Amino acid sequence: MNMAPQKLEKSASQFATDAIKYDSQGARGMAITHYQKASESLLKLMRLYPDSKLNKIYAVRMKSYQDRIKALQTTRFTDVEPVVGSTASPEVQKATLANDKKNNFEDMVMKEKPDVRWADVIGVDDAKNALRESIVYPNKRPDLFPLGWPRGILLYGPPGCGKTVLAAATAHELDGYFINVDGSSMMSKWLGEAEKNVSRLFKMAHS
Repeated sequence: MNMAPQKLEKSASQFATDAIKYDSQGARGMAITHYQKASESLLKLMRLYPDSKLNKIYAVRMKSYQDRIKALQTTRFTDVEPVVGSTASPEVQKATLANDKKNNFEDMVMKEKPDVRWADVIGVDDAKNALRESIVYPNKRPDLFPLGWPRGILLYGPPGCGKTVLAAATAHELDGYFINVDGSSMMSKWLGEAEKNVSRLFKMAHS
């Protein structure tokens, strides 16, 4: 990946990070502006590189930003709760609200079997080897690892360095699902909701 898409992806990531910060502070105008800038950066990235294997991921992120913009523009000072019949019992109301939040969360998270191979990832051989030894080989031949093996690996680095592509290639190698999620999908102004989203994410991964 050359510097042009790297810069655009980094720009989109920074705009999204700032948008989440303003959103959590209640600064709606600034949040909307930065969500829009993040969306524009991703749209430009997809138009300049229409054959990129990451475009589906970018499209999902852009939709989540646009959905958040609409929510901020159409509500006042509190999020609009899902409509529940006034005669419904407290148990039914609670179940309806929980189900709505679950559906909204799943709409923002991308889960698919990616078409990204190791050959599509140029360089980063050390990271590839670490992923193979820690995840791919133990899952394909667990009988060769009687003492166990690492259950995960942390990829870190600036936006555009290949972390997402490496994770997608690892999922493809194992014929598994790749779950892509960003901070805006996890964050919530409601106390405890972000933690619940993390729990939902792990349940989705195990399902």
